[in-house]
Amino acid sequence: MDTLKIKALLSAVKNKSLSKAAEEFSYTPSALSHMADALESELNVPLLKRTPKGVELTEEGKILYDKLETVVNAEKELFLAAAQLSEEREREIRIGTYSSIAQYVLPELLKSFKKAYPQTKVSIKAGNNLCTWLEEDIADIIFGDAIPLGKNEWIPFMKDPYVAVVPSVAFSNRKSVNREELYAFPYISTNEGKLKNYFDESKFAEVVRFDSVDDTSVISMVKEGIGITVLPSLILKKHMKGIHVVKLEPEISRTLGFAYRRNAGHSASTKKFIVFLNSQKLDFEI
Repeated sequence: MDTLKIKALLSAVKNKSLSKAAEEFSYTPSALSHMADALESELNVPLLKRTPKGVELTEEGKILYDKLETVVNAEKELFLAAAQLSEEREREIRIGTYSSIAQYVLPELLKSFKKAYPQTKVSIKAGNNLCTWLEEDIADIIFGDAIPLGKNEWIPFMKDPYVAVVPSVAFSNRKSVNREELYAFPYISTNEGKLKNYFDESKFAEVVRFDSVDDTSVISMVKEGIGITVLPSLILKKHMKGIHVVKLEPEISRTLGFAYRRNAGHSASTKKFIVFLNSQKLDFEI
């Protein structure tokens, strides 16, 4: 049953006029009269009668009036309860990201955001395979490396250059190293897609394949002299003993940014966070 018909009828009774009720609902008097007739047809009883004093309830209408009001009030309570549930749900923003971004980028952002919206809850899930997390509704916003757009909105905010990670005794007095010089060492490959076209792996003395999301394990292998590797500099922001970090020539970098579903029904909190992110000058020093 369409509650709009009931609301229109109750308004007509309250105003004692179909014309005034029609004005309230921005309908023509004829359209509102049709709505009242349709409701009477649905209930199979007459509800309104026209008198010299205006519109009044029939005897059947008087009997059903309280029940009609109950239906309208029940609808109001339903939407109010749903809004309250939605408000509680929307306080949590689900963020998916790399562990390095969670450690070095998000804290500063979230600290500023929480000052403006202290009641907002945030959950963070870290991982490497972020591309499908938006479509699978695992996260509301993804912070990562040039995630394939698809139907997602992508906003870049910083460049993160790759650096060579070598044992502490190698290139000890150097701040940069040419790519060709690295071929003399065994190479610990992390299967990083962006690096596949940067190196000709056949030129390395040896290639050690390392398939893991744990970057510290790769760094430990470098410490033990197993070989050299190349990692994004954000991962190496925290100083680690036993290794030496040098810039690469020619330079290669990844672009970091955030993505969210375009035209999705985001919660109010997520919308606020997106607006907040777009207002920030996200240019973190590496």
